[in-house]
Amino acid sequence: MPLAKRLTALIVASLFASSPAAFADEPVTINIGTQDAAWPLIVEQSRVLEGTPYKVKWAVLTGPAAQLSALYSKSLDVGLMGDTSLIIEQGNARTPWTADTAPLQIIAGWRNPDSSYPPIVTVVRKNADVKTLADLRGKTWGYNFGGFNYLQYVLSYVKADLKPKDFQGVKFGDGNVSASAFNAGQVAVYSGGYGPVKEAVDKGDARVIIRSDELDIPALSVFAARTEVLRDPAKSQAIGDFLGRLKNSWTWWAQNVPAVEKIYLEKMKQSPARAKFSAENGRSVFYPLDKTLVAREQKIADTLYKSGDIKNNIKVDVEFNPVFDAQAVAAR
Repeated sequence: MPLAKRLTALIVASLFASSPAAFADEPVTINIGTQDAAWPLIVEQSRVLEGTPYKVKWAVLTGPAAQLSALYSKSLDVGLMGDTSLIIEQGNARTPWTADTAPLQIIAGWRNPDSSYPPIVTVVRKNADVKTLADLRGKTWGYNFGGFNYLQYVLSYVKADLKPKDFQGVKFGDGNVSASAFNAGQVAVYSGGYGPVKEAVDKGDARVIIRSDELDIPALSVFAARTEVLRDPAKSQAIGDFLGRLKNSWTWWAQNVPAVEKIYLEKMKQSPARAKFSAENGRSVFYPLDKTLVAREQKIADTLYKSGDIKNNIKVDVEFNPVFDAQAVAAR
């Protein structure tokens, strides 16, 4: 079966052992967004979704903007983006978000705990002659709007004491397109995921100038759900169970890295080096949506407001809902 058809048809359903009466006679369907076409295949191979009383439909949409659009149009119940995507969304909203009115809420966040696999980086081409952040002045800089790739871009130039007028920002539709432009030499600087530009770094054609951890960006990949979905008891229970099973898939992933690498190599047609990196880089654990995380996110929101990159002075606690932490994070 062709990969695209397989992804759209990837539905797993059967009987759930606990509280089956909580679900309607017709199985609940939860529509889950992802930006990595390999992920549904990896979850399928881990077999953690076997025995669910609900259906899971995956939708592969690249970039946070596409995920947000699908959430607002109700095509998705849960979308994948970066932990700062809703800061930007709320920060530019026409009407204030409150605990009662916030249309979206982050319900889970994860990343690779190994610091040798940086989630987000700012990278410069060797021929750009950039030695320090201040040398970014006047350079062409590729980025994409909406998630922590964008935040990496903003906080990198803030750290360099620059403003957008001091360089040539080039906006792309998503991180992969931005990375392709960087790899082709169309821009001198790139802010985004490390994987798409790693080969250029390994070859010596580029180097990392600053990592997200150095900018105190949590850099969690997150699931954001529509608030109305969370208020639906059947869908909310299904999502909680789904996240608990995903926690188990992370365990399977860590124990079966060669099998994951094979998916990236054979199904995603990545180079051997890129497939190996993708398999190692993708190993993750869920992190709690606790007060410590919210405090770090609030600091980011305050910085973006001060720099003029968001219009509203916001409180981010309305964006983070730890209701599923017991299922996603417990005993990690």
